[in-house]
Amino acid sequence: MGNTRSADKNARKAERRHVARVRVKSELKTLRKKTLKAIEAKKPAAEVATTLQEAISKFDKAASNKYIHHRTAARKISRMMRAAHKAQATK
Repeated sequence: MGNTRSADKNARKAERRHVARVRVKSELKTLRKKTLKAIEAKKPAAEVATTLQEAISKFDKAASNKYIHHRTAARKISRMMRAAHKAQATK
């Protein structure tokens, strides 16, 4: 409990924001794993492309909403793209 009503409200807002951040970060991790598994399993190129596009979109949106740092998003996207291109080259 805060000492004032505004402190109580700020605590509630912080909790809501925390839950949202955790949810978004968890979703990003899941999408990243799903994309990398699709690449490693040598799924069809169309399926890999759709999962990759979805992951890129979510990472960009999370970065624009400041759930993650924009350079972190760029790094993760770059690594997924590199893995996809590498898998395409070895086919």
